[in-house]
Amino acid sequence: MVLPMNIAEVGRESRIARRIPPLLIFLACSLLLFEPAFFAFSDGGKWFQVATFIGLPLLFSALAVFVRWRRLMEYWPAFSSYVVVSIAFLLMWLLDDLPGRWLGLDPKGPPGRAVTKVSDAFILLLVVAVLGKLLRIDFDSVYLRKGRLRLGLAVGLAGFAGMAVFALVEAHTMGISSRRLLNWTPWILTFVFANGLFEELMFRALFLRKFEPLLGAPLANVLTGFVFAVGHAGVTYTEDLLVFVALTFVFALVWGYLMQKTGALWGSALFHAGADTLLIIGILSGIKT
Repeated sequence: MVLPMNIAEVGRESRIARRIPPLLIFLACSLLLFEPAFFAFSDGGKWFQVATFIGLPLLFSALAVFVRWRRLMEYWPAFSSYVVVSIAFLLMWLLDDLPGRWLGLDPKGPPGRAVTKVSDAFILLLVVAVLGKLLRIDFDSVYLRKGRLRLGLAVGLAGFAGMAVFALVEAHTMGISSRRLLNWTPWILTFVFANGLFEELMFRALFLRKFEPLLGAPLANVLTGFVFAVGHAGVTYTEDLLVFVALTFVFALVWGYLMQKTGALWGSALFHAGADTLLIIGILSGIKT
């Protein structure tokens, strides 16, 4: 006698099957958004930059219109975030080196890198605020809220402190003097705090809650973490790229989980800032970490 399949197993398999199409769609769109932009910002030629930073907003705006037209409203929140990030990339490409140029800063020096990163974060926040009104993206949906503030700050500050201490120990191991580190400290702190906020908002906060209705919270976190890790696969400031990408993925899962549990991005941004400390020290000193 053949026993009927367990109803719970049937339901689980059905949920998994329903999540595959949106997972593939979001994965493809996320890689299309972040990968060309990474190479265009780093060392892309002029025409590649033009095609990327003008083409991406046009493409994702068209896809967002298509989603609305076909009444695929479950996809609309995610595509509104793709539009926001692609337009932010365009403005960063056009504007983000202006503050440094106005101040006469070396773009590769500590002040120049810090000012550029602050400019990037400001542009992204401005685009979220302005387009959020037009696309009906409220701050709560992108984790720009109080949330469980005490828990977020406690974990975030602990993570920041632990990673910063590790960075200082490694910096001395690399032969970087305390005096040099002290001179860099204001710019390092400015850079890492701005970058922590910038990347947590751009890679995670804008997408986690938009993916969750179709993927569930765990899979949404895995997807954003994977895209974040792959987005760092072309960096040149590390000696072992494979290990770096693997560690980046693990950290991304932790930061995403923390964001989901606290309901805000502050803890993740602080922890992220601490993890960036060693990287920026290595970049400024010209030593691969």
